[in-house]
Amino acid sequence: MRAFSHRLGLLIPPMIAAIAVLTPALANTVVTGLDIKSAILERLAHEDIMAVPKVADHRLYYTCDQALLVEAKYPGKWDTVTVTCPHQDVALSWSVMIRVVDASPGFKENNQPDANNSPKVVVLIASVKKGEVLTPDIVTLTPAPRGSRIGSFYRIEDVVGRRTTQAISAMQPLRARNLEFDWALTTGQPVQIVQRISGLEISTIGEALDNAQIGDITDVRNIKSGKIIAVRVKSSRKVTPIANIN
Repeated sequence: MRAFSHRLGLLIPPMIAAIAVLTPALANTVVTGLDIKSAILERLAHEDIMAVPKVADHRLYYTCDQALLVEAKYPGKWDTVTVTCPHQDVALSWSVMIRVVDASPGFKENNQPDANNSPKVVVLIASVKKGEVLTPDIVTLTPAPRGSRIGSFYRIEDVVGRRTTQAISAMQPLRARNLEFDWALTTGQPVQIVQRISGLEISTIGEALDNAQIGDITDVRNIKSGKIIAVRVKSSRKVTPIANIN
């Protein structure tokens, strides 16, 4: 009996070691499309880009116990991004490419775009210095190439009266990072969530979860359902959902 106990004692340490090695792998979580979408939206927000990742929320990818990294596939072009799960062991790391669609107001996909149907963005007629307040006489709307639309302004009234954060050249599309913050929404503020479906307008009340400017994509909580949804800020009182508000 004593000899059997001795042999059992020799077996236990290796078993414990095996469990210790397996535990981190079991702790990994399967990455979903919603996880990837959230990581992309957070990264795009740092670039002042207003766009929507083309990925299904419930799609399953691989396991990952690290923070996802998001970068443009091509420098300066955010229409395709690479989402990577980094790992010291190269064999355990993985990456996927996701298409990003412009979510700017008035944008429509068109197989044969031209200057007549392209959305117009706000540009400066004259160069300005850092700290200058923009006036109606130095801004205008002009059609812009696809690459210049993301993160730009589409209404002159959204920029007039705001102060610049840097010197800006003439005919350069204005972006949120070029102007001092002008929060349309503040954290905790009640807001009306409005969506049009088949000609009908559906609305409900939500709560802003972060500060946001007009045109920004941000998160609000649907007071009725408790769900957190991504929305585009239309005014200080109204937002429109990127997905269904139900």
